[in-house]
Amino acid sequence: MSFTRLLPLLLLLPIMTLADSDKNFRVAPTMFKEGALMEPIANMAIVKNENLILSESPMVPLRTNIMFLRHKKGPKEYLWFSGPVNPTNFEKLHAFSLADNYLKPAEVMLLRFYGSQTSRAFQDEADIYFDKNYLYSPRVPKLYFRRNGQWQTIQETARPGIIAIKSPAKGWEATSLSVPMKEVAPLVYPVEAGMYAFSFSAPNHLPYVDAVSVPGGSLVELKPQMPVVDTASKVRATTSVTLHAVSVAKTLEETEHLFDILSREVQASVEKVDTNEFDKIYPKLHKPLYLGVAADDSVYIQYRKRYEGKRDEAKLYWRMNRMGSASVVNVALRHKIDSLEKIPHRVSLVPTAIDPVYDENACEDVIDSAATLAALKQDSIAKAAAQKKAVKDSSAKDSVVAPAEPPAPKTKRVCKMKAVRINYGRQGDRYDVSWVGNVEGYTADSLLALLKNSPSRAFFSIERNKPVWIYHEGDLKGRHHYRYQKFELFVKDKPVKSYGSFELPAYIYDDPEVQEWLNRPIDEPAHKVQEPRAKIKQEDNSGVLLDVSMKVPRVVRDRDRGTVALIDSGSFRYKGKIVSLSPYAIHTTEVTQQFFKDVMDKKDAKERIEDRSTFTGARHPVHNITWHDAQAFCKELGGDLPTEAQWEFAGRADNNEGALWNLDEDPNPAVYAIYKANSYSLGKKNPGYGPQPVSSKKSNAWGIFDMSGNVAEWTRDKYFMFSVWVESSNPTGAMIGSSKVYKGGSWKDKEDDLNLTERDDEDPRYWSDAIGFRCAFPRNLFEGK
Repeated sequence: MSFTRLLPLLLLLPIMTLADSDKNFRVAPTMFKEGALMEPIANMAIVKNENLILSESPMVPLRTNIMFLRHKKGPKEYLWFSGPVNPTNFEKLHAFSLADNYLKPAEVMLLRFYGSQTSRAFQDEADIYFDKNYLYSPRVPKLYFRRNGQWQTIQETARPGIIAIKSPAKGWEATSLSVPMKEVAPLVYPVEAGMYAFSFSAPNHLPYVDAVSVPGGSLVELKPQMPVVDTASKVRATTSVTLHAVSVAKTLEETEHLFDILSREVQASVEKVDTNEFDKIYPKLHKPLYLGVAADDSVYIQYRKRYEGKRDEAKLYWRMNRMGSASVVNVALRHKIDSLEKIPHRVSLVPTAIDPVYDENACEDVIDSAATLAALKQDSIAKAAAQKKAVKDSSAKDSVVAPAEPPAPKTKRVCKMKAVRINYGRQGDRYDVSWVGNVEGYTADSLLALLKNSPSRAFFSIERNKPVWIYHEGDLKGRHHYRYQKFELFVKDKPVKSYGSFELPAYIYDDPEVQEWLNRPIDEPAHKVQEPRAKIKQEDNSGVLLDVSMKVPRVVRDRDRGTVALIDSGSFRYKGKIVSLSPYAIHTTEVTQQFFKDVMDKKDAKERIEDRSTFTGARHPVHNITWHDAQAFCKELGGDLPTEAQWEFAGRADNNEGALWNLDEDPNPAVYAIYKANSYSLGKKNPGYGPQPVSSKKSNAWGIFDMSGNVAEWTRDKYFMFSVWVESSNPTGAMIGSSKVYKGGSWKDKEDDLNLTERDDEDPRYWSDAIGFRCAFPRNLFEGK
């Protein structure tokens, strides 16, 4: 670089040397002290139910419907408290949405926050509140934190609301119909502005579905009016089911059978019960206008359907409880069923059908021999008939029948088999479920052959022995299990290690109760807070593959353009600002010398771009290439160099850390990167000196390799020293500037230069054995592949 380009850096050097390290702007987990007494804090947003509240160790994930306070006791001492939210003081807080600011709970719990960018590391805010979706400041409407050597801003967002559920019914329980909630507490928060619906139940009360509209930042009371069950006898009904029979029933199926007998025996009497009184006491459905939504709003439609179903259930329950002695038996049966449904369940089932599952993305057209032979035979018959007719035709005696073209070969679509589907039960059975997956040590084809020719059995573990009761026009049509959690496959009475997923038939899957359970939130096991770690795919002991990563792009191997990761649209923190990107695709490795050669060999000799790489090898990255030549190569494939934002988003793989190894339990840059310590410093005589074959090191969480180290990589963006403008959508870099940005560090750079947020620049005519490239593409080029 010239002296004139270095001058601004020299002027900034005194300021930069005074800056604190990033680690000083974080709260180390060891700084949290347990067992300290909470001292009085003005306008505290946590309800102090007890005289003494002691500090605890921060745990993640944060519990629902609980407010947490991080209180700064001293320069290196913090206290962590938790409790129910105080609605009055909650309204005095400034709220900051974690999602809108692209932050995660485990991350922000360890960040220090500041009221200005001129603060030193020890001058952070004394009190910060947290919940699962927000952080709150009792003092300032804007917060700052340091990450990757830069000040980052957190923008204030609308404060969420609170729903206070107040019911005189003792022991009430509720299920949220609007948003997934593992537990519905008397105070439900944080909730965004909108409509919320809940299904309520309580002992000796009729089930009921209620809804409420929540304005932003407000406390709204919901008072569900669950009618009390009236057992006053109005109709005399008899039943053969006795209280003794109910008490000695051992299984849920036995108890359900007794319930069905009772229902049939009293059905005629049920019709005699006047339901006008029920219509008077049961709360009416709320109108859309009352809830501030349109009649076709999806949440309102769900609320209406669930209300109608619960009303039918309540009506039948109300009727059956007004029939003298039969009512007493009915109550006993209900209590017995409720208690049995809470017990975990395990059942052994044998297959009813075994079928292949094909990969629709791995299909090809092949010649169908049988169909082709049949067509040829038919064609031969037709030709013989035509020839015979021509001979008989006197006018055609001297003519010659021209030979017809043989029919084109017939083809058929053949797809690669990817898994096996095993069906257990049939439509209408109590157990009607399929398992789709594979077995360790077998291909899908060999597994299918094994299961077709060998006896097998599976054990299903079910969360609770609670099937869904499916009604149609008020009549019970069936009971079906759906809470499947664990699958254990035995072939020839020997266990095999399987991995896959459950599938439910549509008539079970579409039931509202089943949907509520399937969409329930599933929390990670609680553990002490630590620096955020990368999440990867893991398999649990249930034979079900769990994808616990945020979002993993699909990798496509394209014959002409190379292997790319298909990245969805998303937002991330880029140069201190939240920006969004449209979908795109990017090479999972740096462009290799072999791939470069294969592409150039298809061009005329005069149009080929020369590969000047000095460290040669088929899988070594191309280097010694100018920005112009790198871009020309990408354009030849229908793409371009990635923008700096695209490159960084792909490299960081949906987190705010610029050094991937800092996400590991034992941070080590050598796991991910070829850099100075494990390459350049080895000396020229060592085979590890210089760029190494691509994907030699660990990929990031998205399966993308060498974003740090090996060779630095050109990006599309121009570079300008004092460029401060960053577009909020699809940033494209500086508008002026002659040099180009390159990223990632190389085999010659030290660890600090490998941070994915770092950048450097060079003249686009420059080449070096430390600079290579990868290409980005419009995602639609790979659709259907």
